Amino acid sequence: MRKNIFGTVITGIAAAILLIGTPGSEKGAGMIVHASEALATEDETSVEMAEGTVYPLTVTDDLGIEITIEEEPQRVVSLSPSNTEILYAIGAGDRVVGRTDYCNYPEEVLEVESIGSYYSPNTELILSVSADIVFASDYMDDSIREQLEDNGVKVVIFSAVDVESVENDILLAGQILNCTEEAAQVTEEMESEMEELQEILADKTEIKSVFIDIGSFYSAGPGSLLDSMLTDIGAENIVSDTGETWPQLSVETIIEKNPDIYVSLYTTPEELKEISGFEALDCIVNDQIVYFDGSSEEGDIIQRAGPRLVEGTWLMAEQIYPELFE
Repeated sequence: MRKNIFGTVITGIAAAILLIGTPGSEKGAGMIVHASEALATEDETSVEMAEGTVYPLTVTDDLGIEITIEEEPQRVVSLSPSNTEILYAIGAGDRVVGRTDYCNYPEEVLEVESIGSYYSPNTELILSVSADIVFASDYMDDSIREQLEDNGVKVVIFSAVDVESVENDILLAGQILNCTEEAAQVTEEMESEMEELQEILADKTEIKSVFIDIGSFYSAGPGSLLDSMLTDIGAENIVSDTGETWPQLSVETIIEKNPDIYVSLYTTPEELKEISGFEALDCIVNDQIVYFDGSSEEGDIIQRAGPRLVEGTWLMAEQIYPELFE
């Protein structure tokens, strides 16, 4: 199992405390494709993307950095599980020559050589597999990006935080790798599944408050994938008023906010029930604890900014509003 990305966040925070494309119509030479443009109307996307990619192609990644790709990339390295799932979903899995230790889906990716972690990859290994392009996350250190680029490797950063930006990244990956038609199909399926879910959620009669515990009472606030998931299913995130992406709440604050649902990605329900003061929480009294092992397949689905995000959103909705799915 891969290490939970939020576990990494928590580890980093703890250490800090201790130490102190639109993929669209054919593009001519030098044409710029912005990631923010990738979500054109469905009809425009379907028609334009079917024409394929023309190189050289200049794109802008999620960090706002422009990258010019001279020819269709054939050897690809993925530096995040989310990016790996995107690459396989759009039919580019046979080009993946490097992955992180945590890339475990689809199963065939385990046959690909690992180049380390997503935040500290082995640049020598990446260069040794003759990568044309690297799809990374915003955990990548600038110095690593510069080292790869100095050796002729293109680097594209994806940092999606909601369904829309995930679809954006999928379309952009499709444009870069000349898999435009496949990418369009993936995003259309995601949108269809989200529409179906919204039809079900339209029948809910109450807005439930939720606390997502990613470990040690750190939570997922505004700007996080899990926060956007709660928004999409019409639930209230009790940490939304903190203005922080990864706030840590005290036991007293959690008791004061008294969430209807407690979603835990680290601490088991049995352990939560032993915490002094928690016995008064409505979610404890009513046995409304949702537990996802952060390193399980379910944990992956709800945490990864990839094609299975909608599946993760369904999963979260079914747990928070089970009465709508009976």
